[in-house]
Amino acid sequence: MIRRKGFQVITILWVTGCLVVGGWLLVWAHHPGAGSKAHEIEQRNVNMPIPDFSLTDQKGEPFEFKTLRGKIVLLTFIYTTCPDVCPLVSVSMRSVQKDLSAKERESIYLLSVTTDPEIDEPEILKSYGERHKVDFTNWSLLTGNIQQLALLWKAFGIKVLRKARGLVGHTSLTALMDKKGVVRLIYDGTAPDAKVILEDLRMLLASG
Repeated sequence: MIRRKGFQVITILWVTGCLVVGGWLLVWAHHPGAGSKAHEIEQRNVNMPIPDFSLTDQKGEPFEFKTLRGKIVLLTFIYTTCPDVCPLVSVSMRSVQKDLSAKERESIYLLSVTTDPEIDEPEILKSYGERHKVDFTNWSLLTGNIQQLALLWKAFGIKVLRKARGLVGHTSLTALMDKKGVVRLIYDGTAPDAKVILEDLRMLLASG
């Protein structure tokens, strides 16, 4: 009887340990270098100019960041085969877009930049956007070659780790930029609150 109880205790501890480690690995797989707080949302005020960059949008057409001067830009990093965090981020972004007025849409632009160019070719990004009901009139999904993307990842402090085909670990970050292309707010974590982002967007828009 004592042996049986001891075995049960060991089994429970082993299963619990596996769940804890498994959960930690899931977080790390999306947020390399992060600890137990990776799931929390932290908002940081910054003043970080972003250099102009050139990528390719979901239509296969060249995209120049400089063309967005004069607009407030909300930018995030995703990849289309992500099983957990990226869909949540995209849902949050879509909620923001949906709640913008027609006038606000003229002055606000959304960008989703891939962390997996091997998979995310323009047509894949377009299909992903359609699944998430993206309105492409003021939201572009961007890809490019690894050299182009690596420069942008570095500018935003994004760590990217390819673990297997279609499985990428990367920093979860969403950035809010002013009309001059300067990052003013950074949301660290899995899926920032759409209502909070919308308030910040409108405050930045009102500030000129």
